[in-house]
Amino acid sequence: LPQFGRVDFGLAVDAESWRTQVASSDLGGDGRYWPPSAWFVFGHGMQELRRHPALDVEYRTALDVHSLGLSALRCLVELLPSPDQLEADPRLREVAPAFREIRGAWQRYWADARRFWQPVFDAFRGAGDFDALRAAYVGAGVHRTVGSGLRSLRRALEEGKAACHGIPGATGLAGAPALFDALLVMLQAAREGESRPA
Repeated sequence: LPQFGRVDFGLAVDAESWRTQVASSDLGGDGRYWPPSAWFVFGHGMQELRRHPALDVEYRTALDVHSLGLSALRCLVELLPSPDQLEADPRLREVAPAFREIRGAWQRYWADARRFWQPVFDAFRGAGDFDALRAAYVGAGVHRTVGSGLRSLRRALEEGKAACHGIPGATGLAGAPALFDALLVMLQAAREGESRPA
């Protein structure tokens, strides 16, 4: 059985000052749960963020909601029956491909998030050079990779929602479309050049 614990997603700050302070550039929390805008700030800084309205809005208004959405999605994926179990149940066979896609999109996203976060965590512990890491992450476009993974997750959630639409209550999935809607609201994926998060 999966085991879960409580996590603090960031530093406790006054919400109003967070939204209004121009120099609010301290990042905290577990980077595996950061949206693209937080990775952008890590690499480029707050001044550059101001030039990208969608990323700026996401960073100022959605960090905790995004982290909550990823936590909920992680719980969902880890508690889902296996694809074989879904396909073995005639009532669930039709949703199995959509749930397989959700699981696959999650695994790809999580692998990237873990891979990007570990060097940051190591640097926090004194085992790395932040400036070199920032430069490498800017060069690699880490925030774009994270955003691309989130957009894949969103597409998979849309497919899951469609597959579960009208499914009989006896399957236990009658409320799944509403769950997918909630996850889609929480998991945005802002991009450079956009005027608002998608």
